[in-house]
Amino acid sequence: MTGGPVEVAAEDLESRMLELFGADAADYNSAHASNPVPTAYLTSAIRIVDKSGVVDKLEEWRTTSRKSKAGRKAYIPFRAVLVLFLLHAQMNLGLQYQDLADTLHHRFGIKEFKLLGITDAPGDRTDWYKRIWDASNRMLSHLDPYPVRRNKRLGPKAYQKLVAKQNKPKARKSSELKLRRLDWICEQLVHTSIAVLPRRQWDAYQGNISIDATLIEVSGKPNPTSPNYRRGNADPTSGRYRRGGKHDGRGKKNDKAGYELELAVMVWNKPGEKGLFPSLATAVSFHRPGEIIGEGLKLIKSHKSLGFDRFLALADRAYNNSKAENFQIPARKLGVEFVFDYKDNNLGLQGHYGDLILVDGNWYIKHMPQHLIDAAKDYADKKIDKATFKQYIENRAPYRALPKGRPDADGFQRFTLPEPGTYMAIDRATGKRIPRPTERGSVTLPPSLKQSDDKRETDPAKHVQKFPYKTKTWRKHYGMRNLVETKNKESKRERFAFLGDKGKRSGRGYTFNYIAATVAIVASNLRKIAKFFVKAEEKQAEEEGTRARRRKDPSGTPLARLTTTLPLAPPS
Repeated sequence: MTGGPVEVAAEDLESRMLELFGADAADYNSAHASNPVPTAYLTSAIRIVDKSGVVDKLEEWRTTSRKSKAGRKAYIPFRAVLVLFLLHAQMNLGLQYQDLADTLHHRFGIKEFKLLGITDAPGDRTDWYKRIWDASNRMLSHLDPYPVRRNKRLGPKAYQKLVAKQNKPKARKSSELKLRRLDWICEQLVHTSIAVLPRRQWDAYQGNISIDATLIEVSGKPNPTSPNYRRGNADPTSGRYRRGGKHDGRGKKNDKAGYELELAVMVWNKPGEKGLFPSLATAVSFHRPGEIIGEGLKLIKSHKSLGFDRFLALADRAYNNSKAENFQIPARKLGVEFVFDYKDNNLGLQGHYGDLILVDGNWYIKHMPQHLIDAAKDYADKKIDKATFKQYIENRAPYRALPKGRPDADGFQRFTLPEPGTYMAIDRATGKRIPRPTERGSVTLPPSLKQSDDKRETDPAKHVQKFPYKTKTWRKHYGMRNLVETKNKESKRERFAFLGDKGKRSGRGYTFNYIAATVAIVASNLRKIAKFFVKAEEKQAEEEGTRARRRKDPSGTPLARLTTTLPLAPPS
C-alpha cells in the first residue's frame, strides 16, 4: 500500500461505519458508553457526598454570591457534579467532560436522574457535555482561589499584570477565603470516606501516619517560575516539577507540568503489625511543586482533628529540611514525634544545648567520641564500611540522653543524662579521656534551639526525631513509609485510578485538579476498605476451616465461584 491516509467525505463516513460496525457513529458511541453503572459505586458515591455536608456549604456560598434570584434553574446541581466525579473515580473512567457526558447521555436513566436531582431534558451527547461543563465550572467558581482564563499561554507582560492583580489586598483576601473553602471541601470528603471504616478497626488504630508528596501531572509544557518568561502552559497557575532538583528558573527539558498532592496515610501502630486495619489516606493538601511551606503542618492538623492526641509522623528528607518554626516546632506542640531521614550535608553534629549535643536527630552527652559523632557522615562519604558504620551506631547508645515522657503542650521535653561511669568520656578538643565526668541528672530542652554561626542562624530543632538514627528500631519504623509510597503508586496505576494519566483529566487549573486528586483518593480509600473486608472474611473462613456456602441452580448444581476483581465495590 502506498500514499497517506485517504480523506473521507462526511457523507461517506456513515456508510463506512455501517459497513464495518453495522452501526452509525452515534450508535457506536452509545454502545461504547452504555456499560451499566455499578449500583455499589453509585450508592457509595451518593452516601459519601451526602454525609460529608459539603453540598449544603456549596449551596450556601452560591446563595451569598448571587446578585439576584433571576436566572434559569441549572440542569445539574452541585450534588450531582460531585457524585459524578466520585462515581467516575471509582469506575476508573477519569474526569474528562466527554466521558462524564457519556454517562449522563448513555449510562444514566430516569432512576439515576431522580436520585441526583438532574433535569431530564432532551438533548444529545453534545448538550450533556455543555451542561456538565457549565455545572462543574459553576461549582468550582465558588472554590477557585486563582480565577484566571486558561485557554491560552500568557506572555511575560500579561502574566506580570495577572500577578500584580492577584497581589492586590482585595484579591488576596478572596483567594485566602476560597482556599480555605477548597481545603475544607477536600478534607470533608476524605474524612467521610474514612468514617466508612467500622468502629472496631478504627479503635485498633493509634494514629501513626506517613506523609509524602506525589506529582499530579497536567497536559502541556511546564511554566517557568520566573515571571519574566512566557508561560509554557495554558494553565498559568501550574508549576514545573523536577524530581530531586530545584523548581525554579526556566527549568530543563525533562521537567513536567503539574501540581503536587500531599498525603497523610495510616501506618501500623508498630513495625511488623498487619491486618488490624487498612492503610487509608487521612488528609490531603495541594500545591505547586516545591512550594511545600505549611503543607506538612496542614496534613498533621487535619489528621489530628480526627481525634488523635499523640502519634508518630514518618517523613522523608523534604520535610525535615523545613524551617523549624513552620513545621517541626508547631507539630511537636500538637503531640507529634517524627521519624526522619537526612540529606548528607545534615548528618553528624546538628546542634548543642548545655552539656548535650544533637547528633543525627538524638541528644547525646557532649563527651561522645568524634568518630561516633561522624559515623553517618563518614559512611555517606565512604570513609568507613557498612559493618563499621553499624558498630559505631550501636556504640552511641551509652552516650544517649533518654527522654522522660513526651514533649508537653508547649514543646518542652525533659531528658535524663547518662550516668557517669557508664560510658567512656572523651574531651573532643584534645581527644583525651576524661576520668571523672561530672555531668548528671536531667535537663529540660525548649522547643526552639536557635543558634548562630559566622554564616547564618539555624535551629537544630528541625532535626530532632524520636528514635536513634539508623538503629534497628529506626529502620523498622522508617520502613513503614512504604505504605504512603504504595498509596501514591496505587492512586496512579491504571488498575486502580486515573491520577497517573493526565489525559483522563480534561479540566484545567488548581481547583479542578485538587478536586480530581481528592476524589481519586476517596475512591482508593473505599477500595482499600472493601479489599480489607474481603481478606478478613477469607481469613476467618480459613481459620474456621469452613467453606463459604455456595448457591445452587434449580437442579442442585453449585454455581461457579466468582473471582474478586478490582476495582472492588465498597461494602454496603
